[in-house]
Amino acid sequence: MARGAEAKDYVEAKIKEAFGDDFIGTIDKKVYVWAYEGGEKIQIAIAMTCPKNPVGVATVSTGSRDGGMDFENMTVATVATGFQPAEITESEKKNIADLMAKLGL
Repeated sequence: MARGAEAKDYVEAKIKEAFGDDFIGTIDKKVYVWAYEGGEKIQIAIAMTCPKNPVGVATVSTGSRDGGMDFENMTVATVATGFQPAEITESEKKNIADLMAKLGL
């Protein structure tokens, strides 16, 4: 079984529980639910993935009224990723200049 498969099944069950009759089902690894916008009933598709590199660790206040998660008081600790944007090489710059010259731009 793929990593995260059991966790995704658990999340899907929670979504189904939360949406009740507005839960449509799962098709092609997407969970579909009904939602309302401006009085109109529309479908929402939720794609679930298990990220290889988590973006942060959520801490949840346990002070919610119903004993569940208190999303309004949730804080997320961010994790530095060390992301470096790609730089254009000299040969790529030359290719771009050549193409622009050939195209008359």
